[in-house]
Amino acid sequence: MTDDHLRTLAAAVHVLSRSLHRRGVAQVGLDVLPPSESEVLAQIGSRPGSSVSEIARALRLQTSNVSTAVRGLVARGLVDRTTDPDDQRRTLLHPSPAAVRHRRLLDDAWAGLLADLLRDLPPDDADALRAAAPALGRLARAITADPARTH
Repeated sequence: MTDDHLRTLAAAVHVLSRSLHRRGVAQVGLDVLPPSESEVLAQIGSRPGSSVSEIARALRLQTSNVSTAVRGLVARGLVDRTTDPDDQRRTLLHPSPAAVRHRRLLDDAWAGLLADLLRDLPPDDADALRAAAPALGRLARAITADPARTH
């Protein structure tokens, strides 16, 4: 794959991600979260039981910024805090039942939106994108698995 192909892929993934997110939130009727809160909530959902500092490290954000986002998410009823049983000074973060329910609704809305978009593409393109789904999933997990990875 050439650099031009990779640029095209990166731009397409970015546009799809942002557009699917906005449209899914509107379709489901959820409040739009500020980007920082949305990113922190996604990280907490993928790593329940993490601390603020662990989330900050994973997202490469300042701990104070993550703390601010967490306060907003707690106020919205989307994040629950618990005390670490092994270290009473440490707070662990978990998605609330409402956040889990919202995520399920969004996942379903996004899948429906993609299904509609794929129906409008030539069959070979739609098939190629469906076939790429497992590889894209692995790519998404790889980019979030190692917070220290820069290249």
